[in-house]
Amino acid sequence: MRQSRLLFMALILCVGLTLLWGQRKPVQERQRQQGPDKASSEEQQKAHVSRVFDELFTNGRYEAIGQIYHPDCAVHTNNKNYRLNEAVGEGKGWRTAAPDLVMTADQMNVKGDMVTVSWTAKGTHTGHGNGLRPTGKRLLVHGVSRFRMVNGKIAEVWNNFDQKDMFRQLGVSPTQAWLYDKFEDLKLAWNHAFSEEPVYASAGE
Repeated sequence: MRQSRLLFMALILCVGLTLLWGQRKPVQERQRQQGPDKASSEEQQKAHVSRVFDELFTNGRYEAIGQIYHPDCAVHTNNKNYRLNEAVGEGKGWRTAAPDLVMTADQMNVKGDMVTVSWTAKGTHTGHGNGLRPTGKRLLVHGVSRFRMVNGKIAEVWNNFDQKDMFRQLGVSPTQAWLYDKFEDLKLAWNHAFSEEPVYASAGE
C-alpha cells in the first residue's frame, strides 16, 4: 500500500513538471522571438533621432528633413509652439550665429514610441543669426528633447533648455533677452494668424 501511494505521488509530480515545462517553453520561445525584434526597433529609433543632431544641427544637411520628420511635425520649445518650417528656420539661425556648432546626443532612452535625449551644444558666437550680433563668446548648452515617433519618422518634439543661461553666456543683457523672447512670441503669433498652415497642439497637453 505504501509503495503504491509513493508511486502515485511520483506520477502526479512527473505530470505536474511536464505541464509546467510545457507552459514555460512557449514563454521562453516568445521572449527569444520578441526580444531581438524589440531591441532592433529601439536601435532603429535611436539611429533615426541621432540624424537630428548629426546631420541637421552639426552638419547642416537640411535636405534630409523630409526623411527625418513628418511634414506636419509640431515642435514645442520652452513652452513655444512651432511648425516644422519655423523650428528649422530657428535651427538654421543658431547655426549661422555659431558656424562651428556641434550638438551631441549624450544619452538616449526609448520607451514605446518616445525617444528621450539628453544633449549638449557647443559653439562660438561669431556670426549673425536669430537677430543677435556676434560676440565671439563660447557657448555651452545642456538640454533634453523628447521625440514622438510615428511610422519611422518624427511626428512631434519637445525641447527644453535654459535659454536665460544661454543668453548670459553670450553676453546678452536681461532686457535684450526679454525683448528677444517677446519678439519671438509676436512673430509666431503673426505667422500662425496669417498662415493657412495649421498649428498643431501638443499631444501631451
